Amino acid sequence: MKKSFLISFIMLFINLMANSQIVINNTDMPAAGDKINVSTAATAGNIDYKLTGADFTWDFTTLIPMSQTVDTFVTVSSTPIYYYPSFITSANQALKQANINLGVLQMSNVYNFYNNSNSSYSLIGYAAQINNIPIPLKYNTADRIIKFPLNFGNIDSTNSIATLNVPSLGYFSETKKRKNIVDGWGTLKTPYGTFPVMRIKSIIYQKDTLSLDTIPFPLPAIIRNIVEYKWIGKNFGIPLLEITETSVGIMPSFTTTITYIDSLRNLNPFGIEKIISNENISIYPNPANELFTIKYNLAKSVDVDIRIYDLTGKEIKILDQGIKDKGINQKTINPSTEKIHKGVYFVKFKFNQIVYTRKLVIL
Repeated sequence: MKKSFLISFIMLFINLMANSQIVINNTDMPAAGDKINVSTAATAGNIDYKLTGADFTWDFTTLIPMSQTVDTFVTVSSTPIYYYPSFITSANQALKQANINLGVLQMSNVYNFYNNSNSSYSLIGYAAQINNIPIPLKYNTADRIIKFPLNFGNIDSTNSIATLNVPSLGYFSETKKRKNIVDGWGTLKTPYGTFPVMRIKSIIYQKDTLSLDTIPFPLPAIIRNIVEYKWIGKNFGIPLLEITETSVGIMPSFTTTITYIDSLRNLNPFGIEKIISNENISIYPNPANELFTIKYNLAKSVDVDIRIYDLTGKEIKILDQGIKDKGINQKTINPSTEKIHKGVYFVKFKFNQIVYTRKLVIL
């Protein structure tokens, strides 16, 4: 009877831990050198992604990826040197963007510049070479995307303006007003896995004004109304899922984009060699007591990195590392000797750049 009561108490404690709020801080944001696989889905289907609340579960496991990119974060000093005067002292990382070719207008070396500090994660501005002319666009006040620590119920706002005046060419300004509301917390499920998250809703008003010296009359301003929904977890860098609604002017309709962190997927109909599938990874027994085994089946020899994290995102232990052979690989771990205490954990399996996550319970 005492043993049964003890087990019930432990499981209750574990469930409370699993269902508690996480706190997001600057260590959970991207860092220079990060490369993160991002999938884009065409539609959310029948999911009402606006629903939210405390201890809420969002199930997006039916998302179908249509395309994939890799978000690549770099140091400011690794961007073109002609961007330095605008960003070297105000930003501490940059995100490389794709080049844009519009025929008469070509944009290359495109970057977003960010600053990650103890108090916030903010967009400092943009820069690009437009027809080979370097054009930086920096906000007078940084666009604060996240204020730390991120807790349920938090509300904050920023007003940002960026202006650019190019002699003999013209003038451009961007006015942005952002209001962030932390309107939910709970569990997010995507094709990538299941994670504890905080949910942020951002309401953005953006006005773009352009005048050209070659045109004698002012061009109409473009007004964008944007709503961003972001689900943020511990130790993932960018949001695990982000849905953005954008409407232009007074038009009632809007476009929606859906992106989420994902494993590397074969979206090429002609195929690429597969390293491993989600079904070929297991941890057993789970819940575990004295011992547990991690097991995976590789399609080819790859670099493997397996680490365990607690619910706050703190790294607890490197479970396995190194080049592993094709076929079944497994390793048995003793939580006691590895100083992995009772509780709920996440085990992150990284195969080259492909990442999977599993939940592990230690009794």
